[in-house]
Amino acid sequence: MAKRHNHKGRSTTTERFVSLPHYMLKSAAWRSLSPVERSVFIELALLYNGTNNGRLALSARDAARQVGCSKATSARAFIELERKGFIQCRQQGHFDRKERHATEYGLTLHACDRTAERASRAFMGWRPDDEKFKTGLTRGTDGLTRGTVQPLTKENYRSRYST
Repeated sequence: MAKRHNHKGRSTTTERFVSLPHYMLKSAAWRSLSPVERSVFIELALLYNGTNNGRLALSARDAARQVGCSKATSARAFIELERKGFIQCRQQGHFDRKERHATEYGLTLHACDRTAERASRAFMGWRPDDEKFKTGLTRGTDGLTRGTVQPLTKENYRSRYST
């Protein structure tokens, strides 16, 4: 079915899209993301309509359902996206008996509509930690583990998201 055009030859349908600039896709931070982390970022970017950055609410459970992974994996993806500077937590979510509120995020790629801050693009300044990303196995542990694994514990989670 052909698209309709107005009298100037432009399309009359306003199809939405997600913009992924080349400078972001070529950054060291983007290239270090796992496929799940990239998918979660795209799901967050799908929520952005041009006027709601800083109010993008997506829970780990919903992200897991949309991406096709576990809740723990999607929660780790949010942590990594925030650590590498792609997203910023604007309001911590909470859960009580009457209401459930997902954490609200902002994309650092765009200006924040909630606080009127300029786009920080913090991911452009991210560099891999040389000691953490060395190839090979680490020594001095009880077993052989890769040096890139950091277990997510309650203390780590609280220290990252305490306000």
